[in-house]
Amino acid sequence: MNLAEYQVLAMRTAKELPRSKALLHLVTGLCSEVGELADNIKKAEIYGANHDWENVAEELGDLLWFTAYAANVSGMSLETIARLNIEKLRKRYPEKYTDELALARLDKHEVAQS
Repeated sequence: MNLAEYQVLAMRTAKELPRSKALLHLVTGLCSEVGELADNIKKAEIYGANHDWENVAEELGDLLWFTAYAANVSGMSLETIARLNIEKLRKRYPEKYTDELALARLDKHEVAQS
């Protein structure tokens, strides 16, 4: 399945809302799902529970759904967002990640000089 197909299929399950309510739904949904993922990791790393990888996959899927929803509400495709993100990362980290390049944020300096 590609991102375009996922976005179409995911949006079949989105509640029809006015744009302002949809924005609130997507932002609070993303925050809620990140919290659920964080709770899973906390239980394993702090309390010594076994990692629940099935739940991690479920929460990541929910985050992907809300990301697709955010893209849809914003009038964008996941494929465009993914492409733009990779372009930014290629500018920021031409070869690979380093802490120095993370601090330098080369992609931001190019925009400021334009």
